[in-house]
Amino acid sequence: MSNIKIGDKIQLKKENKLEKTFNDILLALKTNKLSQKEKLIWCNTMIEVLELWFIEDDLNSVKNAKHKLIPVLYNLIEKGSIDYMSSFFDYYKKIYCFCARRDFECFVDYIEWNQPKKVLANRREVLRPYVDALNRIAFDNQLQYIVVSYPPSMGKSYLATLFTAWGFGLNINNSVIRLSYSDELVSGFSRTIKGIISSPEFAEIFTLFQLYKGKPFEVERESDWKIKNANVPKSNHIARTRNGSTTGERASFAIIFDDMTKGAEEANSESTHKGIYDKWLTEWWNRRDGKNCKFIFVGTQWTPEDILNRVIEDRNKVSLLKETANPYVMESEDKSTIVIRVPMIDKDGKTTCEEVYPQEIAEQIKDTTDPFLFSCVYQQDPIAPTGREFAWECIRTYIDLPNNLTSNSMATLDTARKGRDNVSMPIFKNDNNGNHYLIDAIFKQKAMDDLYDEIIEKIITNTITMLVIENNIDTSLKNLLTEKLVNRGITWCTIVEKFNTIKKEERIKNNRGIVQKQMIFPDKSLVKPNNDIGRLMDNMTKYSFDKPNLHDDACDSICMYASEIILGKGELSKPKSIRRVF
Repeated sequence: MSNIKIGDKIQLKKENKLEKTFNDILLALKTNKLSQKEKLIWCNTMIEVLELWFIEDDLNSVKNAKHKLIPVLYNLIEKGSIDYMSSFFDYYKKIYCFCARRDFECFVDYIEWNQPKKVLANRREVLRPYVDALNRIAFDNQLQYIVVSYPPSMGKSYLATLFTAWGFGLNINNSVIRLSYSDELVSGFSRTIKGIISSPEFAEIFTLFQLYKGKPFEVERESDWKIKNANVPKSNHIARTRNGSTTGERASFAIIFDDMTKGAEEANSESTHKGIYDKWLTEWWNRRDGKNCKFIFVGTQWTPEDILNRVIEDRNKVSLLKETANPYVMESEDKSTIVIRVPMIDKDGKTTCEEVYPQEIAEQIKDTTDPFLFSCVYQQDPIAPTGREFAWECIRTYIDLPNNLTSNSMATLDTARKGRDNVSMPIFKNDNNGNHYLIDAIFKQKAMDDLYDEIIEKIITNTITMLVIENNIDTSLKNLLTEKLVNRGITWCTIVEKFNTIKKEERIKNNRGIVQKQMIFPDKSLVKPNNDIGRLMDNMTKYSFDKPNLHDDACDSICMYASEIILGKGELSKPKSIRRVF
């Protein structure tokens, strides 16, 4: 630590390396050698340091204050005596207020500070990727698009509203266009934003607004309004329904699309989805004022053809969307797009937000909601509303396996073609009547290299005597598996390598009748969502013959079984004698 003494008047100039001074004071606040009274003096000095550092480097000063100073102040409150606890708390709150200028999470916390019902505080874990993405898009010129979908009541629209208000604090000259299907919704968003930027808390964070004494508007209408002294052509905030006119309007900060589909009643309306998407391409995209305007899409993913999914598809074509450390977040390779899709129930069957959907309630919703609505509204996994000929009600199922099944099994293996595809290996036993029962499976988003041993174990455990592999990779998977089996002393498994000559969509279509008539699957009550059979059945039952499908791995491998094993197309050709004529 430097030789700064209590009471010294520090010449806080740019060349004095403010970050070093910040860290020196931080050490003083952490040490046990100073009294609480002395630490309070350092807290006051720290605020002076941060204010000057903010002028020099606003983002870095806020980042350090949030991640380094706030935890130290919290600890001082926890360990402080009654005489000093409230004083440390005052500094703790002041630093939150300071951080809220450039940190969206701190902004939300500060606005909610005295509210009896808080949103972010109770849902922080599930909302964090959304909060972080909003914070980043405000300052990162590379990030241009955020597409966000959560189950109802999670707070997605609320955060978009707070983000809009925060944007006007960042720059009074920012302008935003907010779109939704309902005039009631957009008007409500507008009133809430006006209330936030008129509040004392907002003026504490952004001191310019203290000049307005709670009346910051020069032009004030319910949907469109302008902040005093703002340098914008017409309005800072423009709220419109999807059918309203945005001609002549411009947004410099963000265009926010919030719940563009009117619930389940419009989920099946192709014309509605097409109309919204066409307006996005021809009208709304052109309302941006400059390259720094960002696009934020918030809502429920109703069908593969709604605007959220169409935008995701378009952005994926521009730059490939890839998985991140968070299973619900994808980001494009060029860093221009973030996609966030959070389900109500995770892959292990657990609720993702106990505050909004307690475990018991989440399970009740799952059990009582139409599968189409549940998948879209609550799981953010949009499926086609029609054409699902492999849905649970369209396939044969069993509760108990019959006693007359063969001791051996047969299987097909469909390897992953791209990163988010699944390696799919359904395994069946058959009876004497031509029925084939699904008894086991591999269904994983993993590289083939990681699954070789598991495939071998499945072959041995289930006595798989015939395995048909679709050849989609360069190396010979058949030879590799055969070698591994021979090394284990297994010679009874015949592996057939199938070179695909028809499109998989055609194969699925051609073999759907065999699947429905001769293949029998575990009853829905037996299927667990967090195992391979559960994931395979989920993928299969959501497949649609009417709409595009994000993944068809389960149906493709099952229909390959119908074609190559049940119909016998995958059998090894038997040698035939011929009579030569000389």
